[in-house]
Amino acid sequence: MSTELAQKGDAARRRFFKPMIAVLMVVVILLVTAPSIAQAKSKSTAAVKVYQERDGVTRFEEYTPLSSQLGVPPGFFYKANVYAVNFKGGIVLIDCGAEDLYSDLMVAINKKLPSRPILAVLLTHGHADHAGAGHYFIDAGIPVYASFADSYLIQMGMNFPGVPIDFTYTGYTPTQLLYGGEHLFGLNVIPTPGHTYGCLSFLEVETKLLFSGDVTISYPGDDVAPEDMTFELEYMTLQATDDTSLEMQLNSLNLLLELTGDRQVKAIMPGHNQTYYGKHVVDYLKNSIEMVSQELAN
Repeated sequence: MSTELAQKGDAARRRFFKPMIAVLMVVVILLVTAPSIAQAKSKSTAAVKVYQERDGVTRFEEYTPLSSQLGVPPGFFYKANVYAVNFKGGIVLIDCGAEDLYSDLMVAINKKLPSRPILAVLLTHGHADHAGAGHYFIDAGIPVYASFADSYLIQMGMNFPGVPIDFTYTGYTPTQLLYGGEHLFGLNVIPTPGHTYGCLSFLEVETKLLFSGDVTISYPGDDVAPEDMTFELEYMTLQATDDTSLEMQLNSLNLLLELTGDRQVKAIMPGHNQTYYGKHVVDYLKNSIEMVSQELAN
């Protein structure tokens, strides 16, 4: 590994540790202020839910349970999206989900899109809920593309001291590294750093669909149950982020807003929770910008 790659990896690794503090803060808040929720019986829910989006895109929403090692009661979870984008020769996946849910994801994909080969996996960033299952696809001969700046995180599978097991996975080497500005499978690769240094967004030029990963932030109302920690984890991660990364994220969001204003984007497919179309795209981006701006002001 080159010295430059190691240095970038160390920086990105440090960038991830602060959100771990946020996770522990969430746990404490839940157990102290919501004992009735903590003792509630967990609801039975599918590991992967399937949603047919517009323009030939299918959204596979994974429900990832949080382990007792984090101190949370049974039944707490968070949600993350994997997208299948239909092309003439097959489908391209945007992100590949959690390692432990690979089998569930593949069952859902094969049921929804039978006989459609997977051409490639494009990763928005190197966190476990988005990149964790990547080694399975590589073993199956499917190329996995990832940002150069997040490649060290992926190679290590986030297995660093202090990172809870919920957020680690089996490390692997991506098939090909992306730097931004590439055009592949009908998608423009757009660097949108902030959440991690290597965050990427993918813009499908023909349909104007933007896959934004985790540069955008969910609404609180997108959580589906008291046990759903998706928004809370996003928000507390934002609160624990350093100012330099927040400024990067703010710049990335403003760039996406400019693309929307130029009518290059008509829909956003985020890394978590629901998708947004038409006039809701600008509102969603402005909400994310406001949240990041508030944290910078603090």
